[in-house]
Amino acid sequence: MENLDKVLKEVGANIVSEVKRLAKRDKFEASGDLDKSIVYNVEGNTVTVEANKYIEAISGGIKNRGKGGKSEFDSKVASIKKWAKTKGIRPRSNKSGRFITAEKMAIAIAFSIRDRGISERFGYKGSGFLDELRKDVVKNVTDMIAEAYKLDIIVKLKEI
Repeated sequence: MENLDKVLKEVGANIVSEVKRLAKRDKFEASGDLDKSIVYNVEGNTVTVEANKYIEAISGGIKNRGKGGKSEFDSKVASIKKWAKTKGIRPRSNKSGRFITAEKMAIAIAFSIRDRGISERFGYKGSGFLDELRKDVVKNVTDMIAEAYKLDIIVKLKEI
């Protein structure tokens, strides 16, 4: 199944590059962690694409607001602090103009995300880029795999 193996690797590489392109198009880049986390793996006849957990949140929005324990919330706060530092966001209180701690700012942002959603520019619903990817990729991938199977079957038949 030499042709199928080649096509599956090509499919994985194409999906990864398309996910990265769509995330950049929707301006979801800060530290580069998301971009670096998007990888594919081929095992047998299966292509698996993996990325950081929050890719679903930025694409589809936050669906389980308010759920999760303290450790999960603390993890989100730490991620927000890292994001803010990467973006050069300096915490400042709106009322007095005084600086607040990065921790307090991250907690406020985490509560806001929990209550309202992830991104104002997409109506707090997420950008939907993964759904867009799924729609665009399905037909193309199906055709590529079908052609690879066809070529591999022809090769096997010639061997008989």
